[in-house]
This record gives sequence, structure tokens and C-alpha cells, in this order.
Amino acid sequence: MSKPKKNQKIDKRKGISSAAGPKKQSFPYHHLIAVALIIGVAFVAYSNTFHVPFQFDDRPNILNNPNVQIKVFNWERLEQFVKNTYKVSIRVFSYFTLALNYYFGEFDVFGYHLVNFFIHIVTGILLYWFLILTFRLPYLRERYGSISYKIALLASLIFISHPVQTQAVTYIVQRMASMAGMFYLLTMILYIKGRGAVGPSRVFYFGGAGLSYLFGVFSKENVAILPLFIALYEFYFFQNLDLSPRGRKVVFWIAGTLFVLGVLGLILWGPRYYNEIVEGYKMRNFTLGERVLTQFRVVLHYVTLLVFPHPSRLNLDYDFITSKTFLDSPATLISLLIIAGLIGYGIWIARKKPVLSYFILWYFGNLVIESSIFPLEMVYEHRLYLPAVGPFVLFSLLIVRGIEKWRVREKISHIETAKPHITEILIFFVIISLLFMGTYFRNKIWNDEIELWKDCLKKSPQKARPYVNLGFAYLYAGVYDQALQWTQNALKIDPKFANAYYNLGIVYQKMGDLDQAVKMGKKALEIDPGLHRAYYSLGEIYFEKGQYDESIEAYKRFLHVFPNFPNVHHLLGIAYGIQKQFDQAIKEFEYEIRINPYHSLAHLNLGQIYWHEFRKKPEALYHLKKALILDPFLPNRGEIRKIVHGLEGVP
Repeated sequence: MSKPKKNQKIDKRKGISSAAGPKKQSFPYHHLIAVALIIGVAFVAYSNTFHVPFQFDDRPNILNNPNVQIKVFNWERLEQFVKNTYKVSIRVFSYFTLALNYYFGEFDVFGYHLVNFFIHIVTGILLYWFLILTFRLPYLRERYGSISYKIALLASLIFISHPVQTQAVTYIVQRMASMAGMFYLLTMILYIKGRGAVGPSRVFYFGGAGLSYLFGVFSKENVAILPLFIALYEFYFFQNLDLSPRGRKVVFWIAGTLFVLGVLGLILWGPRYYNEIVEGYKMRNFTLGERVLTQFRVVLHYVTLLVFPHPSRLNLDYDFITSKTFLDSPATLISLLIIAGLIGYGIWIARKKPVLSYFILWYFGNLVIESSIFPLEMVYEHRLYLPAVGPFVLFSLLIVRGIEKWRVREKISHIETAKPHITEILIFFVIISLLFMGTYFRNKIWNDEIELWKDCLKKSPQKARPYVNLGFAYLYAGVYDQALQWTQNALKIDPKFANAYYNLGIVYQKMGDLDQAVKMGKKALEIDPGLHRAYYSLGEIYFEKGQYDESIEAYKRFLHVFPNFPNVHHLLGIAYGIQKQFDQAIKEFEYEIRINPYHSLAHLNLGQIYWHEFRKKPEALYHLKKALILDPFLPNRGEIRKIVHGLEGVP
């Protein structure tokens, strides 16, 4: 045995050490740099979005959704929130975040956008972490370990800055898509960490993964596919695609677990979604078969948006031609063959190139739920938020590998290194700069509702809805002649568009033509009896006309479907009060206060009725005082204070 060298020490338990002392673990500054870059690029790309107004589906989901408009947090209100939300959607956790936004800032859009921005940043960081963990697994470390940092960083920066993600980030209600992506990646990370852990920490990681999965499913349903991708991840990267008897046993257990989860999902939600599919297609102008056929083209169209995401190609409301049969358009059959070929290729190369295989399947698999049998709109860019990870990772791998090979060929370097070379830094900078500039300019359009719908109209000139929504944008801006013109233009394209008649009714109401407004509201309900919000509009118009019986009936029909809609019980209470039906008025005002304890006018009206009509001093004093406390600018505040002082002096 050779003697130890001068700078070596002998450890009786371990023998000769390689150095005088244990080597200190250096702090991972490169990870901090990566996180800082992700945050910085995101801020630059989305710096002009924090005051984007509520747009499109933000109105039914936030502005006109009583369930999220929580003024007071208590168990009764939260229970009511969960029950009422779950009746219409399982996305309870997404709606809960909207409720928190409302609780802290009501309709101040800054808070909503701040949350969306935070979710996007967290998702980008989680993607970076997920890729670092993946490329440093024992099965992949030798091939990718030295370049894992560069691949993870580039893919995450592309994800954060890509213009196609604007719809999931800038469009407030589509935080549902970004939240789903966030919890999806978090679940993957916790699963990977759990696979490498032992003892209690393993239970912690796997338990956390299960909880994160549930949060994801209750954010958006497309996370339901996640167990399949965890199973594929296990088979690809932990089992190394082993098909020996031991490997087949693992596959058997994976398949069994997926089967049990699938059966459980069918039991819990199968009837619900079956009914949604059946009823949903009754409201669409395409069949189930036509939607499935069209989605082959849509999925490839999404790929073109990832490759060339110029803002001129992005659209909030696509007019995508429906495929009636395979032969209706050659593009349908060609798209099917391309998709089948790519999926087949991904499976075929799984053993030789598992990363390429896995992320090909990631793209197509994570589009399955929203690009299949469900009666959804044909195309929405926010559906790409999570599936886009697959192409982004493969593109990043291609770029990093290509640069490494070029450096070797040009004798710039003969080894792969973790630190980016100046060549890589420049290429990364060019790619990310082009992407975040595209995102910034796309976000400028979102800042103005009229400009957004003009943009949609330019890109979908034969579709009626952009005309209606442009008309509504002008209505909201108070430009009634333009609102009337654009809404009428929608009816030239689609004479049976119920929403157009509904909006026309509101326009005529604002212009003072109440008879025409009633006519349009009735026409909307004649075409679509399920357009219940038309009853709300009719209730307002009849009230304005002094037809209180008709107003009460319209409000009651609206409340039959939306019992907790903001302010409607208050309006109904006023109508009953004018009709001298004070018992009914009290019931409506009290119901409104249960929904919104801070409704000062409901308290005011209750106080006045209790005293003037029923001479109930304690009840009158309570509600009048409450109204004064809640609203410093209460109408006739001085008169109300005199009444209160007078009542306090009455024995």
C-alpha cells in the first residue's frame, strides 16, 4: 500500500481521503440565477397587463357570478360557496381564488392580474425544477446531466415568455388553465422526490403529490389525465422500459392503479359529464363526430402557433371551419395521419430516445380531454398552457445539443459543460427576446376591450360573436350608436343568434326605446329559452316602464335559476315595496343581506319598512344604523340620522 500524500488524511473507517478535509458543498447560485431570469423575463413580458380590464368570460365568471362575490368569510358562506359552485363546475379551487380576489379588492383588476402573474411565475419555476430532476435521474444522468441546467433554463424561459401563453395569463378567468399547469407540475415533482425518499419523508412526498393532484383537478378537469403521465414517467425513467418478468409486474400494478382511478372517476363524475356531453351538443352547431374530426386539424394548428407565435396569428375567438367527414377536407385526413405517425414514432423510439418519446406523448396526451368528445369551443389558445411543455422541452434539447455538436466540430470545446457558453447565451437571448416582445405586443391588444374585439373581427370576419362582443364593448363604453350598428351586423351573419337580440335589448334600453328593448328580450328567449339572463334584463326594463307585476315575474324567473345573483333580491324587494307587498319586500331584502351583509341600501329599505309600515323600533334602529355605518355617502344621510335620533328618543 502506498503512503498517503502530503495533502491527504487517513480516516480509520474510510481509508485515504481525497483531500485534507471534506469538500464544502457550494451554494447553487446557478439555480438562483435561473429563478431570477424566469421572474425577470415574466415581468418584462407581462408588465403592461396589470390593468387589463375584465374581458369576455370574466363577466359571467366574476362580474356576474354571485358565488365568488364574498364580502364576509365564515363557515356558512364558504359552505354556500362550495355547494353553489360545485353545482355548475368542479373547478371549486379556481373559483375560490377568484373569491379571495373579490374579498380583498372587489373588482379592482390589479389584484386579479397580480395573482395570475404569480401563478405563471411559480409554474415556470416548477417546470425548471421538474426538468432538472428529470435530466439528473440515474437513467438519464450520463446522457443529459452535464447539459440539464441549460435545457431546463431554456425550456422554462420559453414557457414563461411565449406569446401563446398570454391567453392563460392575461385573460383573468383562464388562471384555471395556469393553476392546472402549476399543480400538475408540482405533483410530478413531489412524485419524483418521493421515489427517491425513504421513511416518513416518502409518505410526506407521496401524500403531498396526492393533495396537489386534487387541487389540480378542482382547478381544471384536464389534470385528470395526470396519473397516466406519472405511470409513463415511472415506466420510462424509473423502470427503464423494462419488459422482463419484473418489469411486466410493475406495468401490471401501474395499469391496475390507473384502472381503479378511472373507475372511481367514472363513479364520481361519469353521470355528470355524460349529461353535459348530451346537453352540450344540443346547444352547438356541430356534432360530436364533427368536433372529433376537426380536432385533428386543431391540434396541428396549435403546433404552428408554437412554432410561429406572431401576435397577428393569435386570436381570442377563432372561426375554425368544421370537418364534416374525413374526406370533407384533405387537411382532415392528412392531420390524422400526421398525428398517428408522430404518436407511433414516439412509441417506436421509446427505448432508444425515451425523452423524445415521453415529451411527444406529453403534448398529445395533455390535449386529449379538451380536444376530444366534450362539446367545448373548437379552439382556445389557453388549452396549450400545459401541453406546450412537451414541444418546448424538445426544442430546447435540440438547440442545446446542436450548439454542443457545433462547438465540438469547430473545436471551441471538446467537452460538454454545465455553464452556458457565450454562444449559447447569445442564442438564448435572441430566442427569448423575440418571444417576450411578441408577448408584450400581444398583451397591448388585451388592454382595450374595443381593440381586442376589433382584432378578433379582423381575424374572424365571418363569425357573428366578434360583432356582438364588439357591440357590447361599445355599449360598455357608452357609445350606443356603434353598439347598435355592430350588434345588428351580427344578426346579418346569424339571424338566430339569441345573444345578439339580448344585447340589442340592453342597447335599446340605454337609448330610451323601452318597447323595442322588451321586444328584443322576448325574441332572445324565444330563440333560446335557456338564456336566463334575459329575464334579468326584462325585469329592469319592465321596472323602468312602471310595469311592476311583469318586473316581479321576470325577476322571479331569473332567480329560479340564479338564486344568489347580486342585487336581484334587492331590486325585487323594491318592486314589492312599490306594490305595497311589504311582507314579501322584507323577505327579499333579508335574503339580499344574507348574500351580502354589507348591502347598505337593503339595510336602509328594511329599516324604513320596519318603522313606517310595522312600527318595529328595534329592527328599524338596527338596520338604519347599519346602513349609516356601512355607507358614509348614503342618500339622504342627514334625514336618516334624524330618524335614528328620533327613534332613540322614542320610549
